[in-house]
Amino acid sequence: MVCLPDFEIMILGLPNRFQRSCRLGLDLDRRLVERTSAISKKVVGVGVWFMMRALVTGSAQGIGRAIADTLVSRGYGVVGADVQFQEGTEFEVLALDVSDSEACRQAVAELGHFDVLVNNAGVLVEKSPESISDEEFDLTMAINLRAPFVLSVAVSDGMKERGWGRIVNISSVGARTGGISQSSVYAASKAGLLALTKNFARNLGPFGITTNAVLPGAIASPMATKQFEKDEALKRQVVAANPTGRLGSPEEVASVVAFLVSDEAAYLNGGCIDVNGGWVMT
Repeated sequence: MVCLPDFEIMILGLPNRFQRSCRLGLDLDRRLVERTSAISKKVVGVGVWFMMRALVTGSAQGIGRAIADTLVSRGYGVVGADVQFQEGTEFEVLALDVSDSEACRQAVAELGHFDVLVNNAGVLVEKSPESISDEEFDLTMAINLRAPFVLSVAVSDGMKERGWGRIVNISSVGARTGGISQSSVYAASKAGLLALTKNFARNLGPFGITTNAVLPGAIASPMATKQFEKDEALKRQVVAANPTGRLGSPEEVASVVAFLVSDEAAYLNGGCIDVNGGWVMT
């Protein structure tokens, strides 16, 4: 009869994806010493290895906050990164400007491994193509497209070592439609994110890492609310054109993301999932 240590028995009782993180923790630190979290400076023990670790950008509000909260409720150890102040969260918070590529790389290096990355941070400059400045164009691309690239590269090395990882990019229905006249650069950045998703899916798939994109439609988020406050007619038009007759909720987008990062979605790779109530069908 083989007697396993209590800790090993606890690991065997966990789902496969959690076993991977637990065993990684044991391999990295057999002495099970306490370590200090680089995020909160709180001392945490071996319990951290029982959690899959997820990094969610743009987590202060809207879709990003819903994603972070949903993953926490499903047992993930979440780090929410945002340039805005975050309060009242049940996840670790990190002040991070994702337009700063070096800051993104440094954050991943200091925080350690992540099993899940959700690139949600985004910015929309509501101007016509004729009036948008070079600086606004560059900032949109830096946040919406370059940051997902930089962060995906940064986390992928650790994911490759563990043979498991999930990357989800939050794109937009505008990537399908080209957006409206006031969101040309935003739509272009989100369309580029779809190409990036497919490229990473092909290159990282052999390592057990899936990369997928979610394309929200009209969601009752702060970004959409800001648009609709300026143009009530646009809101009525969007709702009328949607078979469901309503706006979606951030939580409905979050539930799709939660599925994509699960073991159940292991064979879904390179997918671009529309969450728009049937407003745009491809």
